[in-house]
Amino acid sequence: MRILELSPELRPRERLMAGRGEELSDADLLALLWGSGQKGRNAVELAQMALTASHGLAGLLNLGLRDWVALPGLGPARACQLWAAAELCRRSRRGGERTRITSPRAAGTYLMSRCQGWTEERFGLLALNAKSEVLAERILSQGTATGTLVSPREFFREALRYGATTALAFHNHPSGDPTPSHEDIHLTKRLRATGESLGIPLADHLILGQDRYHSFRAAEAWDQG
Repeated sequence: MRILELSPELRPRERLMAGRGEELSDADLLALLWGSGQKGRNAVELAQMALTASHGLAGLLNLGLRDWVALPGLGPARACQLWAAAELCRRSRRGGERTRITSPRAAGTYLMSRCQGWTEERFGLLALNAKSEVLAERILSQGTATGTLVSPREFFREALRYGATTALAFHNHPSGDPTPSHEDIHLTKRLRATGESLGIPLADHLILGQDRYHSFRAAEAWDQG
């Protein structure tokens, strides 16, 4: 039987199908995910541009969906493909068990790793069941480097969609300082009041900074009230 010599110039898909997947670079793997190039660049060149702009694979994966859309040549379709691949990896690591958020510390640990690399403010929701397990995690608003906005009505409407028993709010401060602003304090009061009226108490509101976070539940001693 004749053995075919494989050229190193084979495209990533051809090398993978030839059993040489371990040779593929980060750019090759992204090219396989995206499938095609754009504007005179093939998929590998496009992937290498994205990696260079974000200082490598770790930097790329630390960016958010809107950041990916803004990278040269990517656009919404490729950004969504990358987000879906990253989310599948996150879900596989979690396995079949849901994460439990039973304290401000648990919430901080869970959320701090997620906000690394965010360059603009985002406001999100953790929908929790009666066992304090995470039913859903959603970013509800994404703004600029200085602020974002979400209404209590929108926040709890989303919580109700997932059958939440309690709901936890979180947002990041791109400055790295998690000290709450007057607007943060006011919004937290409104969220607590709305949650009580709907029978879905606000579990906490966390502000995420560079290497620390602020928990309104802990700072205001809600459990003692």
